[in-house]
Amino acid sequence: MLVACLAANVSDMAFARVRGPGHPDQLCDLVAASIVEEYAKRDSATRINVRVTGGQGVMFVAGEVQSSADFDVSAVVRRVVALNSASDGIEPFIAFEPMAPAWAPDVGAREPISVFGYATDETPEMLPLSAALARRAADELERLRTQDPEWFWLGSDVDVMVEDHRPNPLVLVRAEHNESVDVTTVRENIKTRLTSVLAQVDVRVNVAGAEVAAGLAMRIGSSGVTSALDQYGTALPASPSGVGRHASHPTNIGAWLARTVAKELVAQGKGKAVMVHSAWLPLESRAYLIKARNERGVDLSKEIDPVRFDLARIPASWREPARVIASVRQALI
Repeated sequence: MLVACLAANVSDMAFARVRGPGHPDQLCDLVAASIVEEYAKRDSATRINVRVTGGQGVMFVAGEVQSSADFDVSAVVRRVVALNSASDGIEPFIAFEPMAPAWAPDVGAREPISVFGYATDETPEMLPLSAALARRAADELERLRTQDPEWFWLGSDVDVMVEDHRPNPLVLVRAEHNESVDVTTVRENIKTRLTSVLAQVDVRVNVAGAEVAAGLAMRIGSSGVTSALDQYGTALPASPSGVGRHASHPTNIGAWLARTVAKELVAQGKGKAVMVHSAWLPLESRAYLIKARNERGVDLSKEIDPVRFDLARIPASWREPARVIASVRQALI
């Protein structure tokens, strides 16, 4: 079943989604990752598992942590929300409990972990065309929102989805906007700009109408709902999200490693597209499963040195908390 799943997904990566920083789920991810980063800055040995959810003006932050760090978590929440969203008056509620020492190992995790990594020679980013287009479109909209005064009306609650199963890839955009600008103008401006940035695409904007009531002030979101679909921009099997966990947690390091190895195999000419799947048993540092296949279904597992997937041997630079923030902001690895 796993082999069939890997082969199917390696050969068919046609849909991708990228969210702006004000999207409720993305904003909750950013808050969770920022809390992890703040703890790690103050205590590099921090072990943490935090989830964030909210909407309609409130945000709930709950988690378990083992750390010597002590700071105002609500201040971090307010700062991140203010930097990434136009939502006003978000009221955070914080509930943290000590993490049991047995649940906070130096390496590994208390639960089984399974991760996927994918790479393709389809684009310079080694991502499927749909993922690359979605990333470029989202980046351009964020650049316009933050750097171009003429785009003052564009909000941060943005959702870009790309489907490339057609002669011209379909780019669907849902974008928050100021009520002073009508939806027709929003559609025309975004379509004109993205069509000039992304060659030969069909752009459709705010199909459901105006988006003047958006973000956490009007909608709900949650951290940890990020799937491999969002992280890699590809239609992969769902995997646990590392958002809200320390950088050295296997859901973070494992995903980065699997993606890195997949890119290396493509660069070595082992396939036009490669998917790597790895898994760890509870509290173990060495992966018990390492699989890799290319777009033709050829097994590349023997091309991988299993020592690389020993969590106890991961380079120190991979444990930097800033990697968690960077991966969340880019929504891919």
